[in-house]
This record gives sequence, C-alpha cells and structure tokens, in this order.
Amino acid sequence: MKFNKGFTLLEVLVALSICAMAGIAAMQATGEHIHHLTTIEEQTYASWVAENVLIEQRTKGEQWQGKNNARGSEVMAGVEWFWQQEVVATADKSFVKVTINVFTDEKYENSAYELSTYLNKGSK
Repeated sequence: MKFNKGFTLLEVLVALSICAMAGIAAMQATGEHIHHLTTIEEQTYASWVAENVLIEQRTKGEQWQGKNNARGSEVMAGVEWFWQQEVVATADKSFVKVTINVFTDEKYENSAYELSTYLNKGSK
C-alpha cells in the first residue's frame, strides 16, 4: 500500500481561512491605529489654535472686549480651523470664564477641542 505524503484539499482550505482571518484582524487593527493617530493629530492642532486665541485675548489687556460668541478662523498646519469664544460671568465681577471651542467646519458643528480659562477683565 502506497501513502501519498502531503495535505488534503480540506486541510489547505482550513489553513487558508485561518490565515485570511488573521490578515483581516491585522488590517482592522492597523486601520483603527491610523484613525486614532489622525484624531490625536487633529486634537493637537486644535489645542494650539485655542491656546493662540487665548494668548491673543490676554495680550489685549484692557482693550479686550470680551464679546460672547465672537468667532474667527486660523490656519494651522495648512488647515483652516474655526473657533468660537464663550464668555461667562463669575461670582467675582473682575473675572470672567473664557472658553474657546475649536471646530473643523465653517458651520461650527464638528467640535475638535475646547479650552477654558479665567481672565481678569482689567488686567494687562
């Protein structure tokens, strides 16, 4: 009796399906990793935009108007970012809470970052 050495068709198909599933899992993990990196990059740039806006507000000193819902845009890393300022009164009348919301779109719908601080209305 002569025995053939090798794999049957069924064994080959099972091995291929296992390799295919492992490949799909690896691709999904890679895709999620890339998505998270993109999100982190977006949040980093948006935080820089918010910090720049708050620094501009602080440097204006007494000339700062403190308008609620003031809006603007800034280009960072070749992308135009849109920001909106929210000013809220505090218990101490000499301070206000200023929140800068940074958005990725002109309609101010897709928020990317939010940064808050307290400003002395009369400080320089």
